[in-house]
Amino acid sequence: MTTSQIKQDAPSACIVCLNCLNNGRALGVWITAEQAAAEIDAELITYGGQAEPAHYDIANPNTENAFTRCRKCGGDEWELADYEHTPRTCGTVLSFYENAEQLNNLYDDDDLDLINDLAACIDTGGLMTLDELITYHENNYAGKHDNEREFAQEYAESVGDENAVPEHMRPYIDWEHYARELMYDYWQSGGHYWRSV
Repeated sequence: MTTSQIKQDAPSACIVCLNCLNNGRALGVWITAEQAAAEIDAELITYGGQAEPAHYDIANPNTENAFTRCRKCGGDEWELADYEHTPRTCGTVLSFYENAEQLNNLYDDDDLDLINDLAACIDTGGLMTLDELITYHENNYAGKHDNEREFAQEYAESVGDENAVPEHMRPYIDWEHYARELMYDYWQSGGHYWRSV
């Protein structure tokens, strides 16, 4: 079974020692954001128990204490081989650890899937931080809708456009056309809509 076939039900990452991986000695260990946050709180990073515990200053990772040595080979380079329920903006070991508590909180609040959809929709390529994605979501989220027509109708109601048309004329509104025009200003993924900026 490869790491890509393992499915996790919480924000998780498969962390692997790069030296072991390059020499065919390791598959890596899955660690949840909750476990990563606990390691940070304890100020001892072990990469899910694969490394010798070392003090780690998350605010200043470029210190001599930032490197933990692999228990098998002594290597100090770590990679994410795979991740689940984690936006690609947290697709490195450092960013996964830096955002572990926030990822876990978003998951507990059922907001992580929305942030995931948003990250996929705007194809960040890792250019936005998790905080920037969350701010974008909070400022531009327009709700969940079954289709673009429904979104357009609810949008028209919310801004008062529909009230500008007399009641007896409303059945003649071309909602598909209105929706197509509206979608020039919005993103959509998984039924969730955001205003594009």
